[in-house]
Amino acid sequence: METLISNLLWTRGNLQRLALFRLLMGRYPNCVPATELAQALGRKPNTSLTYVNALMQAGLISHMRVGTS
Repeated sequence: METLISNLLWTRGNLQRLALFRLLMGRYPNCVPATELAQALGRKPNTSLTYVNALMQAGLISHMRVGTS
């Protein structure tokens, strides 16, 4: 399964999305705040959220809002 998903993301040509997906799967089932994702990837929060949205649209992840996080 992970190989299939990795190949899917790799063929999409975006290593940052792949890195984000691996980070999230490594922390599963714990939630990861968006700011922490951005820091881990060395990106701006809005760039990281773009990657998160792409993964959500692909049906690979979901999100949950808790308070302001």
